[in-house]
Formats: sequence, structure tokens, C-alpha cells
Amino acid sequence: MNKALIFLLAILASISTYSNENDLLKFEAVRSIYDFSLSDTKIVDVFKYFDVESQKLHGEKHELSEVCFKDLDSKFGLIAITGNLHDYETRYGYRLIENPDKSCLDSKELKKGSGGRIQLGIDSHTIISILGKPDKITSEEVSWKLDVLIPYDKPTVRSWRAGPTNKKYTQVQTISGEYHTVLIKAEFEGNSLSLFEVMDYSEADFNIENVYD
Repeated sequence: MNKALIFLLAILASISTYSNENDLLKFEAVRSIYDFSLSDTKIVDVFKYFDVESQKLHGEKHELSEVCFKDLDSKFGLIAITGNLHDYETRYGYRLIENPDKSCLDSKELKKGSGGRIQLGIDSHTIISILGKPDKITSEEVSWKLDVLIPYDKPTVRSWRAGPTNKKYTQVQTISGEYHTVLIKAEFEGNSLSLFEVMDYSEADFNIENVYD
């Protein structure tokens, strides 16, 4: 029996041990890393935190763009991802990797074992205890999909004039919260986490009403 199949059987055996908790709790467990929160942090602040000279994104002006940072020993890397809905100013995802290549930027601030709740090297039982039952398991990766609605305590209301000159009306937009579709991917070497990726595709939960004069 090959190692990949043994690993998958170990994951399947562990799934029954853990309940599939609320998606919001799972999202909160992976949303922040190095004090940066997905869909809230500006990508320029990530560059500043890791204290690097270059601030160039790879794949800029494509759907998704990214920048890679590595520790001084080149054993651990963090990739910050932006570009959701063509917004290149905000951080929407991250990827933890082992043995990053020379294209990654050196940072003394980056250290393996710090930054987030899920760390490279943990076993399948640990990650499933945090994220619950995976949505998909293959010999290459394990993945989860979270659907999260975060309501606002106080909705945000905006309005503007619209319509033809002879029949103007006011459009009122009420933003009552946020939708987050979160895709999570994990890869393992044996039973040790070797890659972990989180992508947050977020948008506002809103309603628009036309108020005629």
C-alpha cells in the first residue's frame, strides 16, 4: 500500500472524531496571519511589515497577483495574494510553503511557527480538529469551502441621484453585512502539512431600492 493511500485512510479515519462546526468559527481560525486579516489588510502594509525594498507583485493586473516572502534560511515562505474583483490594494489570500525559491523576498520578520493558528508540520488530525470534515480529499490535496455571512450591527446606507433628466429618482443602497466564500487547500508530505492556502472571495451583502420623487 503506497504512502499516499495510507495517509488518506488516516484522514478518513479521523473525520468521524470531529464535528463539523460553524463556518464562521473556521474562518476566524484562518482569517488572520501575522496580525493581517483577509479582505481588510492593505497589501502595502504587508510589504512594510516584512521590511523589504521591492514592492512589486507577480502577475499584477491579472485576476490574482501575489508576492512571496521567505525566512533568512530559505526554509519557510509566505505568499500574500491580492486581486479579488481586480482590487490590487487589499490582501485576500495567503499560502504557506516549504523551501521557497530565490524569487521570494528575504525578511527577518518571517519565522516558521509564528503568525497563524495553522502551521506547516502539523498532522491531519490537528487540522481537521480546527476545520472539520474536508469537502474534498484526493491523493494530492485536502480542501474545504466555507460560506460565511457576517452581519453588521448597524447597516451602512448610501444614496445617489439616478435616472433620466425628466424622471429622476434616488437610489438607496443598504449594506447590511459581508459574504465570504473561502477556499482552503492543504497538502501533506506523509502526515505532515507541507502547504496551506486560504483564499477569501468577499463581497458586500447589500440591497438597492429606487425611491421615486
